[in-house]
Amino acid sequence: MKIQRRSLGEEVYKRLLRLILDGDVPAGKWMREEKLCEKLGVSRTPLREALIRLVQEGILEQKPNCGCMVRQFENKEVCQLMECRSLLECMILREWFHQINRDEIKEIDEKLNAATKSGAENLRIAILEADENLHAAIVSACDNKFIVEQVNRIKLMCRPYRILRCADSDDLSGIMTERKKIIDGILNNSIEDAVVALSAHFEVSRKYYDDGR
Repeated sequence: MKIQRRSLGEEVYKRLLRLILDGDVPAGKWMREEKLCEKLGVSRTPLREALIRLVQEGILEQKPNCGCMVRQFENKEVCQLMECRSLLECMILREWFHQINRDEIKEIDEKLNAATKSGAENLRIAILEADENLHAAIVSACDNKFIVEQVNRIKLMCRPYRILRCADSDDLSGIMTERKKIIDGILNNSIEDAVVALSAHFEVSRKYYDDGR
């Protein structure tokens, strides 16, 4: 889908973010400006403004005479990102627990339950979608916009590694159980159970990369 309002750099920025989130711009591959311009239907000026902003936010890295690419991290850095997310999201979950939209959590739970009957590949896709929506529901309960901005930035940097873990794992039931424990804690109105489950979820992801994968 091409962007119609070409003068708005914000639109280009949001569309680039969506391309990165959807995996259309893979990590570690240099981005070709002319192809992005063609895909988005914009000139180089708003595109470069968006690229600069993404570099400043740490989503992209830039090298002279090479351009930009989605930033790649060493395993140690991925572990640190997971630790950072865990600290921030567990704090949000504890402090804004009662503001989490229970209807959204129930919908996530129902979709996960339905996906268990649809085959491994569909379940893998459903788990990734549930993970995205579950974390979004938790973070959106926070009414401190500065905390939300930082968490969302870190989430974006973590996303390729979360996708890799799910794609690489044969233990889909174990991965789903992690999410279900968080969901159950929220729906049962148990702050402690939900926080413990969320912390454990991040710890499993951290250890996955800490083991050298």
